[in-house]
Amino acid sequence: MKFILFILLLGIAVVSYSHEEQDSISRSVMDTVDYGKYEVILFDNYTWKYVEHERVINEIRIEDSIRIFNYIYANKIYKPDTGSLFTDYWDTLNVHAYGGFDYYKVIDTMVILLICDTSVFTMPTLAEPQSPFGWRGARIHSGIDIKNEAGDTILAAFDGIVRYAGFNRGGYGNLVIIRHFSGLETYYAHLSKISVNRNQYIKSGEVVGLAGRTGRAFGDHLHFEIRYMDNPFDPELIIDFENKKLKTETIVLMPEIFEHIKELSQAQYYTVAQGDTLWGISRRHGVSVNFICNLNGINQDMTLRIGQRLRVR
Repeated sequence: MKFILFILLLGIAVVSYSHEEQDSISRSVMDTVDYGKYEVILFDNYTWKYVEHERVINEIRIEDSIRIFNYIYANKIYKPDTGSLFTDYWDTLNVHAYGGFDYYKVIDTMVILLICDTSVFTMPTLAEPQSPFGWRGARIHSGIDIKNEAGDTILAAFDGIVRYAGFNRGGYGNLVIIRHFSGLETYYAHLSKISVNRNQYIKSGEVVGLAGRTGRAFGDHLHFEIRYMDNPFDPELIIDFENKKLKTETIVLMPEIFEHIKELSQAQYYTVAQGDTLWGISRRHGVSVNFICNLNGINQDMTLRIGQRLRVR
């Protein structure tokens, strides 16, 4: 129970910091703890890293992580503070508070507690999913579309605080974003009505709004996303939509869960100009016509439009 409380208060347990961007963060060493073959370095900004023979460990077994968490808590050498979770990167005007997709924010393994004794999970809607998370041609469908009738009640999945509540012109329509005590954020899009306000504390199961088709939507449905630091991952990793329940109370976010973000960051695009053909574009970029068609979800007989963006890598 103490372990659960500790991780909940901490918000996000970062198991290892290996990227140079993380090392550039201004922080001072508070303490060091010898733990067998590891040395745990604790910093004053409530992060830590594991060191073995003066190098950072990039991979560490989850069992070791749990034992270290328990050791830190039991010896009272670390006092977590969740205040920064709702102050740092707390943007109530823009959808993406952390600056958008960035694979380098998610290249470390993270252990995240989703619920505890005082917090529960609620299905946002009991309707059935109609479109999964994943690639749609050259772009990522960042969440799951759940079929709803206009006016159906949409509920908050976990406890948290509403970071964003308003109309988004980028396609979401009426959108509510809740940041949870786990550090994750959930998105509820295309609502016909928003029932909460920015900076409002909300409990799991309370009404977020009503289903609709605002924004870029064809038919009434809920577009539901789960994100860590703006980076989306498949909600089916933690939610059993068939049986309407949470699959796990703790999720281990591994870098491979975010491979789609890495692929997006490495993607290359070409803007169609007058006289362009698929064959000519494919020759220019050293790929086949079929490759471009598969990437973009188009067929070889499609008429290209000037200004159209095609993914070529």
